Amino acid sequence: MKITLDSRKSVRLNWFKQENVPYSIMRELELSYTLDSISQDLLYQTIKKHYMFSTLTQPIPETKIILFDEELPRGYLSTKGSIGDKISTENDEDLDMKVTDRIMKLDQGEEKITTRPVPPAEAHIYKEIQVRERRDKIKRKISIKNDTDKLIKEAIVTFIETKEITFVDSAPKVSKSAPPEYKWSIEIPAGATVSIELQVETYTKTTYKIEKEKPMLAK
Repeated sequence: MKITLDSRKSVRLNWFKQENVPYSIMRELELSYTLDSISQDLLYQTIKKHYMFSTLTQPIPETKIILFDEELPRGYLSTKGSIGDKISTENDEDLDMKVTDRIMKLDQGEEKITTRPVPPAEAHIYKEIQVRERRDKIKRKISIKNDTDKLIKEAIVTFIETKEITFVDSAPKVSKSAPPEYKWSIEIPAGATVSIELQVETYTKTTYKIEKEKPMLAK
């Protein structure tokens, strides 16, 4: 694909107008959950996109630019400036794609309870410290719809692990994994929806101080 780049008139840098610039649209959905959000019934995620232009004939500074396609303005973008013969616009929300993220299954694990002594300074109030740990398996379905009339190629979905939420499996399988990041490269036909089923394990740890029973006062 090729396009014309031009400055906004208020910027007054018409000298960097360049025509027939090869470009690609980079789209990415980043999935990162908390212990609260991972178990919610429905989440709405946002896909970010930016344009990558190449083979520039001269440097372009940090500025705002207008994207033209067949003499019609296609987008109003901003950039931090070119690096070598390439330039990337800043991320923006992709309104042409809709994402729904629904819970499919929750398998709650068995709770493990351990105890440990309280610090001496608190021994007159508490009898022990109780630690409760549990690991659950959760499966979610992330559905991505292409609302355009064109094929969308190489949209990247990235799941990022945390110390409480770790990757277990997925359908389809990941395209690339380098923990804590797991990536899928997906292709979505015009007007179609593609889904990823993601299975994770959550780790919950809570600590309680158990108070001593107070002696009953004589009547």
